[in-house]
Amino acid sequence: MFWIFAIAITAIACAALYYAARGRRVNATPAAQMTSDDDATTAHFQLQLREIDGDIAAGRLSEAEAVAVRAELARELMARSETTAPATGKAPAWALPGGILATAMLAFATYAFLGNPALPALPLAERTPPPPAIDLDDAMARIESQLEKTPDDARGWTVIAPVYMQQGRFADAEKAYRRLIALTGPSAELETNLGEALMMAQGGDASGEPLRLFESAAARDPQHVRSRYYIAGESTRAGNFELAVTQWTDLLKLGKGDEAWVSNAQAGLAAAQAGLGGAAALPDDAAIRDMVEGLATRLYADGGTIEEWTRLVRSRLVLGQTADAKSDYDKARQAYPDAAVRQELDVLAADNGLVSTKESQ
Repeated sequence: MFWIFAIAITAIACAALYYAARGRRVNATPAAQMTSDDDATTAHFQLQLREIDGDIAAGRLSEAEAVAVRAELARELMARSETTAPATGKAPAWALPGGILATAMLAFATYAFLGNPALPALPLAERTPPPPAIDLDDAMARIESQLEKTPDDARGWTVIAPVYMQQGRFADAEKAYRRLIALTGPSAELETNLGEALMMAQGGDASGEPLRLFESAAARDPQHVRSRYYIAGESTRAGNFELAVTQWTDLLKLGKGDEAWVSNAQAGLAAAQAGLGGAAALPDDAAIRDMVEGLATRLYADGGTIEEWTRLVRSRLVLGQTADAKSDYDKARQAYPDAAVRQELDVLAADNGLVSTKESQ
């Protein structure tokens, strides 16, 4: 079947080439066309000669000037004759079909030597070789070596600091973020990142310098969600429930309602309200825990979207269920092995020191 199609297509292409290259007559014959052109040229030069004679008679040209003009006309006539003269040579009749046939034969011979029509098609995934695997340890070692030589390379610190957090190297992450702040100046994002590194080094305790950094970040940018989230969470943990209710409420006003952090902030608000209301509000807190457990049961049984897994891990962290959050994170990694898909979840896990089982081995 392949060769039938190949021969048919080649034949069509050769026919098109032959039709385009062979000589054709259009409208008038060449002889008739040349006769018509010659008559027009002769009439034109005869008119020019009569005009020269008239100029001599009227005294506008001298006899010597007239001779020069006639000579110029003669040269123009000879030049025109040379350019319009018909070609006397003609290619042999076999030249055109022979050339086309030779081209077709050369094409088939080349494919027979280089091609393989029996080779099955490869799946698309196998046609493009996968990118070489990146050894994270080697990459980190190269970046660290480069930063020792160029400690003012802000881009290098920007790349390596989040990796330190993901690896649980919180002291190194602290140094990296402090260096970044020294090089680029403080910002709400950098101060929050540094506060997270210090908080994780303290086992999740945000009191002290981490809280001061979060408060500085929130003051620098009142719309900065992450810093205000940690502030409200620390107020709840410290038992300052009245302030926590206000902080959670103000934080929720910054969201549209569909952000991943909203459900966790709502859980935080409910916990603060439960603490503010005392024993009477404890059933609400239990209801929240039941809701989280229900989500976990469904995801473990039937699976779910990466957004649902992220919401589950966040909820566990808000409730202080760090061990469960780690187990949920491991399960989510199994369900979504592509790191590009679970980017938000990985950042959440790194920020809270949730190193997966595979990474810790």
